Amino acid sequence: MPAPKSLSDDGLVTELGRAQQQRRRWEAHEAGLITEAERRGLPRRRGFGSTTAWLTAISGEPGSVCRRQVAVASALENMPATREAFCAGEVSESKVRVLAQAQALAPEQFAADEKILVDQVKTASAQQAPRLVAAWKRQTNPEGAEAEAERLHQLRALHLSEGLLGMLHLSGDLDPESGLIVRHALEALADPTNLNPADGRTPAQVRADALVDICRSHLDGSNGGRRPSRVLVTIPWNTLQQGEGLVDTEPGPIGAATARRLACDATISRVLLDPQSVPVDMGRATRVIPPALRRTLELRDRGCAHPGCRIPARFCDAHHIQHWADGGETTLANLQLLCRQHHRQAHDNQPHPLRQ
Repeated sequence: MPAPKSLSDDGLVTELGRAQQQRRRWEAHEAGLITEAERRGLPRRRGFGSTTAWLTAISGEPGSVCRRQVAVASALENMPATREAFCAGEVSESKVRVLAQAQALAPEQFAADEKILVDQVKTASAQQAPRLVAAWKRQTNPEGAEAEAERLHQLRALHLSEGLLGMLHLSGDLDPESGLIVRHALEALADPTNLNPADGRTPAQVRADALVDICRSHLDGSNGGRRPSRVLVTIPWNTLQQGEGLVDTEPGPIGAATARRLACDATISRVLLDPQSVPVDMGRATRVIPPALRRTLELRDRGCAHPGCRIPARFCDAHHIQHWADGGETTLANLQLLCRQHHRQAHDNQPHPLRQ
């Protein structure tokens, strides 16, 4: 094994690629050992309640890491082409997990398409691989894909805890829709083009400061003018009208009902695509709800129109009672302010009475 300092630049890159491939092979070998241990019932014979508990004890790794390894080992039993590529060091454990999710969604169809999917994922980047598999999921099992999108929303969580040196530690997960909003809000403040070239902060520090600025703005009530978040989503017209299917976004797919809700009060542009889905023309952007009408709506409703809700107007969405994509008019009589929670309920077909 050559010493890193003895390698040329090209040699360093080559050696690193070889080491990564070897690591994947060892991970595949480890998965095989875990599978065999489970088959023999070894963990329980050694007094452990689960394979994860046993692996945690003998490896010293956190339970979350061991749980993930056990899940991969179990999934590989029904994924021969994936297992072969994993053992050859051609796919990483993270890509195996993405393929395992697809196999769990539609086992029979995955068995028929596995080799094609594996070949695509082999050469895909870490960002492209989940999108390739997500597209396959939607085509193979649209209902299951929509249910999975809703499941991701149910899994959202944010944890705050006191860290070392008195720092506040944040951790959690957001569903694709929420992640899209948070990402674009932070990027709007953390965009390098908006910063002083002499700014010495790291990108992570800039994002942290952007989050604090957003929270401070909320507490100060300084967003009374309410400029809606700039989130770009391309929605097929038939999806917007029918309210069925999924729409791709940068973090992941969102349901058509979510897309309709986002379009309730948005800037809309007509975009023409060629047969390869490449934009060839974009019409003039227009606001669905003009600013003057928005101000009148805020004066009338003063906040969320749901009975008992006290969310202020500046944190509410303007909701079309009959969606404009269905022919509804953008008039005061067809609009009401709803907070994000009640706006979501309205688009999930959970009607509620108007506040008197």
